[in-house]
Amino acid sequence: MTAASWPSESRPRADRARLIAGTGIALTIGSVLVELGQIPLGYQVPFVAFLVTLLVGLVLAWHGCNALRQDFGVRVIASVLAVVILAVITVPFIAVVVLGAFQRRVDLLSGPHLLPPEPTLMNLDQLLRIPYFEEGLRNSLLVSSIAALSTTLLGILGAYVIARIRFPGRGAVLGAVTLAYMLPGIALLVPLVAIFRGIGLVDTLPGMVFGHAAIIVPIVIWILVGAFEGIDADVEHAARVDGASRAEALRRVVLPLTLPSVVTTAVFAFVLSWNDLLISKVLYISSTPMLAPAIVNLMDPINRVEPQLSMAGLIASIPVLGLALLMQRYLIRGIGEGAIR
Repeated sequence: MTAASWPSESRPRADRARLIAGTGIALTIGSVLVELGQIPLGYQVPFVAFLVTLLVGLVLAWHGCNALRQDFGVRVIASVLAVVILAVITVPFIAVVVLGAFQRRVDLLSGPHLLPPEPTLMNLDQLLRIPYFEEGLRNSLLVSSIAALSTTLLGILGAYVIARIRFPGRGAVLGAVTLAYMLPGIALLVPLVAIFRGIGLVDTLPGMVFGHAAIIVPIVIWILVGAFEGIDADVEHAARVDGASRAEALRRVVLPLTLPSVVTTAVFAFVLSWNDLLISKVLYISSTPMLAPAIVNLMDPINRVEPQLSMAGLIASIPVLGLALLMQRYLIRGIGEGAIR
């Protein structure tokens, strides 16, 4: 007897059976995977086998849900995967960085706690007493803000020229920008340090700003070229016909239409500068500490203090998270319009 000839009342039973079986398998395997974290490595069952079994359970649940209701399984599995991804991203950050920042070292090492047994701000006080950390925090805020604003302004002008003006060598310029974006940072850092040493910009705040901007501006231009090319040229042409200059058309027509993309790019530039380690560490000698190298200095394998590292990670996350929340409306629109491609 084929599935098509089954009695109508037996097919929902089979669908429900597949749904229950798949869900049960998925939950069981998920629970086992969680428990494996508490088993010594030598006793673990091969991880791939568990992932395959978990995948089979999800597929069975998907088919069972779809058979009971059209596209219901897709929504269920997508929701489950979204929750899993969100948990993988947020749970370690909250457990280790946020909660760990307010724990004493003895509490952090004694075992995982849902909440700090005795919350304390001692880690923040001790961290800010480290001279190079407090100065590095101030320098990073200043350098990242200036680098983000300057590279966004330069990126707007450069990307507009490439996207709208046809001139000899335009393809070569765009290719050079793309190549500079794709090259590893160390390849650009070697000539950059040689130039900065010759003009006395090593271990100075202006040198840090120029160094960060030099690495970031190709990415900014590359992103904004795509945003400007997505604007219909006829709209700008209409403004030119009405007597607007190119600068006025850029300011009054192009920028308002691409504002979400520009804001997204500026935030992206700030984050790149804020998270930079390579340039900040190479250009620093003694006068201009930056936050990322300062946090790396705390990672002493012998004298490491885990709660202070958690507090440092929390402090480093606050500006980025705050900026993302403030610019959330523009970021969502900018990503949706393809600012980050």
